[in-house]
Amino acid sequence: MTKGTPSMGKKRGKKSHIMCRGCGSHTFHLRKKRCASCGYGDTAKLRKYTWNKKA
Repeated sequence: MTKGTPSMGKKRGKKSHIMCRGCGSHTFHLRKKRCASCGYGDTAKLRKYTWNKKA
């Protein structure tokens, strides 16, 4: 693959994720309108799993 302008392509300037208003992390998907981390925008409940808990 070459370096420089051609390798930037068409998809380099598009944003997919922004800051989430629910949890504050950079995981809110703009097109899906849903946070990957906390589930904000999809449901009122917080997205959490038992396997996701820290020791």
